[in-house]
Formats: sequence, C-alpha cells, structure tokens
Amino acid sequence: MPKRLALLLALMFFVGGFAPLRGAIDGNQLLKLSDEKLIPTICSYSLTMETTDEKGKSKNYVVKGYKEGPGKNVLIVEEPRRMAGTVHLRKEAVIWTYYTTNQKLMKIAYQSVFMGSLLNYGDVMAMELSYDYEVAATAETETGYLLTLKPKAGHEGYAEIRVEIDKETLLPKKREYYALSGLLLKESTFKKIEFSGQHLTYMEQEFYEPLKEKKTVVIYSQIQLLEDVPDKYFNENYLKYLGG
Repeated sequence: MPKRLALLLALMFFVGGFAPLRGAIDGNQLLKLSDEKLIPTICSYSLTMETTDEKGKSKNYVVKGYKEGPGKNVLIVEEPRRMAGTVHLRKEAVIWTYYTTNQKLMKIAYQSVFMGSLLNYGDVMAMELSYDYEVAATAETETGYLLTLKPKAGHEGYAEIRVEIDKETLLPKKREYYALSGLLLKESTFKKIEFSGQHLTYMEQEFYEPLKEKKTVVIYSQIQLLEDVPDKYFNENYLKYLGG
C-alpha cells in the first residue's frame, strides 16, 4: 500500500471518521445496488473517449454500444474513420475483436489497451463491477461507503479496486485501480451523472494515470432502454456483419 494512502487511512481511523460498515446491508449487496442504480440492464448507448497525453496531445474515439446484462457487451467503432466497423465483444469471460482493416477475429486479453486510450478492455466492457469482483473489505465515512474489491474466482480483473460510493444516492464517486504489487495504476472520478426519472441519460467519467500523466475522459450518452438485444449481436462469428 502506498505510504501516503496508508497514513491517510490511519489518520481517518484515529479521528473516528472511518469505521466498519454498519447496518443490515453487506458490501456485496451495496456494490450490486450501486451497479443496478447506475447501469441499465439492457440498453444501447454512445461512448466517446478523449485521451490526452503528458504533452497535451489528444485523440478522440466514438463507439456505439449494446449491452444485455453484466456479461454481454458489444461495441461498434464509428470514429476514427480508419477504424470504423471494428467490433469489440465481451461475452461472459471472453473478449473478442473483429478488425475491419484486415478482416480478422481475435481473442483479446482483459488488460489489453483499448484503442490507444489509457483504459483497458475491462474498463470499458465490464460495466458492472459486482459481476467480476467481490467485496473483501468495507468501511464508511460520514458521506460515503468505501469498498475494497478483489476479482471473483474465474474472473479477470485488477488485483484490487477501491471504490467510494455516495451514501445518499448510492452512486459511485471515485475508483482506484491497483496492481498485484500494490502500485496504483489509475484512478477515476465520476464528474457528472444525469437521470431522467430512474433512467441514466448521461455519465462522464475521468480516468487518470499518475505514472504517465495521461488522462482519458469517457462519456456515455444517447442511452436507450431496450427490451432485448438480438442474440446474433453477441455471436463472435456475426461481428463482421455487425460492423458493416
């Protein structure tokens, strides 16, 4: 654990502002409730990413997404034009990519870099953390719940994720992503979350990688609730047709 974070946690315990989670709800239930409140179970959406490197140079990406439950998610690249038609599919524990540039279908590792951003495939395609992670430790402050997550058996992921959830809304506020060595790989903050009734309509999440001083802003918009998504959308052999 980084010295700065360890000192901060020790101080919070000392002043009484940080305590084990109280009440009937446990950490895994809390994480699942937060996921369900934030992410529609079945929907289509637009995802845009802007990555800025340490020199201030930016790259932009736009994809169209369809998801059904926590284990099925497909993304069709719209921009940049040279990559348009490339399709990324997460189906349970496997991630596939069909490359329109060479008409090849390949399995992709969870930790592979996603389209030149500082995100990996897991960051983008594993939208509900409660599907891939279980809560190893819980605590709370006056305004939030603090959860420490570890990957479930048989699921890929970060060695550890630390999540802060707002007490009043149950929406996520901040996440930190750690390597097995304890190194902080990246962190993300939720800058803006908007609803129409109970329906998420807009979400802006900023990722920051301290080692490389890179930043990626991810925006979810044009979110439409669906009754279902055609099964063929989640068939790796259909991806070449889905990308047009």
